[in-house]
Amino acid sequence: MSKNSELINLSFLLDHEKEMILGVLKRDEYLKKVEDKRIRKLKNELLEAKRRSGKTQQETSRVCVHCQRNLGLIFDRGDPCQACSLRVCSECRVVGLNGSWKCTVCAKVAQLRIITGEWFFEEKAKRFKQVNVLGTDVVRQSILRRSPGN
Repeated sequence: MSKNSELINLSFLLDHEKEMILGVLKRDEYLKKVEDKRIRKLKNELLEAKRRSGKTQQETSRVCVHCQRNLGLIFDRGDPCQACSLRVCSECRVVGLNGSWKCTVCAKVAQLRIITGEWFFEEKAKRFKQVNVLGTDVVRQSILRRSPGN
């Protein structure tokens, strides 16, 4: 945020209003840190799940790729994940609301994309070719900027 053109003229705000807004921005920053911690934990869980599963499965393999449980020929044969096509047992899948399912690793990847908003930012980048500047940063810099009259 080095450009003054990105700042908003907030000189009409009273000092106590500016302080209240800065308090809200401080709370927002705290909540972002908490959310970042939760996202890091989810990423670690995902890495652990990927590590546990070999991620290499031969076509003739009769073993669940995630828990390494032996699969049967007729019953409990396992099915390929609809997202990654790796064969998983019934215990290593997550069923969605519409009845479709994904393996636990693909479900965690999807959950991570939702929680982080990654899917939104990817779509936004496809549609709009602007620099990602957060509104909170613009407001904070605008309030903290010295007014010409002060």
